[in-house]
Amino acid sequence: MGKVLLIATGGTIAMRKDQFGKAVPAVSGRDLLTSLPTLATEAEWEVFDFSNFASCNMSPTRMLDLAGEVERRLSADAKLQGVIITHGTDTLEETAYFLDVTIRDPRPIILAASQRDASERDSDGPRNLRGAMLIALDRHARGRGVVIALNEEIHAARDVRKLHTSSVDAFSSGEIGSLGNIDNGEVIWHRRPEPTVKLGLPLYLAEVGIIKAYTGMPAGYIELMVKQGLSGLVIEAFGRGNLPPVLVSEIKDTVSRGVPVVITSRCLFGRTAPVYGYPGGGADLEKAGAWFASDLSTEKVRLLLGIALARGTAPEQLKSMLAGGGVAEGKIRK
Repeated sequence: MGKVLLIATGGTIAMRKDQFGKAVPAVSGRDLLTSLPTLATEAEWEVFDFSNFASCNMSPTRMLDLAGEVERRLSADAKLQGVIITHGTDTLEETAYFLDVTIRDPRPIILAASQRDASERDSDGPRNLRGAMLIALDRHARGRGVVIALNEEIHAARDVRKLHTSSVDAFSSGEIGSLGNIDNGEVIWHRRPEPTVKLGLPLYLAEVGIIKAYTGMPAGYIELMVKQGLSGLVIEAFGRGNLPPVLVSEIKDTVSRGVPVVITSRCLFGRTAPVYGYPGGGADLEKAGAWFASDLSTEKVRLLLGIALARGTAPEQLKSMLAGGGVAEGKIRK
């Protein structure tokens, strides 16, 4: 049997309903294994309870601690075939991407979760956990980066988004598509992911803020955010990456102070690009010094910036990373 490390962090997969009918943390990592009696016989398990909270409590600092724990345990045990991390779905894609960017070990790291708590008769937690185990033990999973296993689908950390609040079919990678799926107890791979940048573990994280643009947005918000001492700023713009014209001068001032401003889109899928030349259009923002992040999500850009700036990544190198949507240098997504 292959050896698998299970790190439990909490989330709905580790919750049961209390006396008021509300889902609350209640289940340990070892308890999760007992949810499917056959799991214990299909692998050699090591279990570590990192935390037990809803993933809305996850923060970049805790992600850094988690990444450090994963790296230490992988380095200390050559027999580990893979790592499974149980996690809440609210911020699952962010933690998965953080791990993908910071951990260089090629062994599979799989995040598993559920949309229905452990007290539900049709909870999806046990099925998702078994799917994660099958991936961890699959020899073809090595070198594919961090993935998530939900609803018998396998998604790359970089590409996946949560699209629904409660459906078990809540996650999608859009037109890029899933990496594979679990079928009749077998791991089926459809494609390899684009290799993401691997920055390694920083000692700390730079503070990066997010602003979401809206119609009629007045000037002042960018300056207010930068005054908080931010090292970087992500602006979630409209469409291809366009903003109310009143914000352009503030972006220019912010960039002149050495604070990078990165443009993402409120659209869930598709690339940002400086293709519009009208006031407030992408070309106008580019002239002001803003960078564009291809199709990488706002939340993931924030994490990438926080890691890269803390590691002292050169501005031109960071700009190139973002232009490629956070994939490895020289690999620009079409």
